[in-house]
Amino acid sequence: MKHVMNWGAILGFVLIALSLAFYLMGLTEASWVQWISYAAIGAVIYVATKARRDNANGFISYGQGLGTGVGVAFFASILVAFYTFVFFNYIDADMLEEMILRVEDQMYDQGTPADQVEIAMQYTRKFMAPGPMAAMVVLTYTIIGFIISLITSAILKKEDTSFDSNFK
Repeated sequence: MKHVMNWGAILGFVLIALSLAFYLMGLTEASWVQWISYAAIGAVIYVATKARRDNANGFISYGQGLGTGVGVAFFASILVAFYTFVFFNYIDADMLEEMILRVEDQMYDQGTPADQVEIAMQYTRKFMAPGPMAAMVVLTYTIIGFIISLITSAILKKEDTSFDSNFK
């Protein structure tokens, strides 16, 4: 558990640092930015799973690898969710309103009727508040970590097939 929490903290701080860097560079709206975050998640999960395998005499089952990756992603998501809550409440509270207005403009540009836009915006405002957004961060990053862990666990899996391993 300590291994997973340590790597989760590393991943969380990497994701927060990336987010802050992109914010300071004015790149928060660039679509490619999210792919860099996914690459960071994949890299840290891979290294964390490999480190766990190396600490276990070079062996790790698929399930252990999957559990390690998902655990790392989950603990990182808690840190990122806290950062998200603080960011949208205290650092740049106006950014949330700008995002909501952009969504509304896009709906009008697509020709959505005004009554449907109003209904959609009511729900958008409910879910684009700092609290619900932080909860979505935990869910989203954990799911992304699960998907990445499915792949990294398959790559790093190495079962102990020795005779002695059957008696442990």
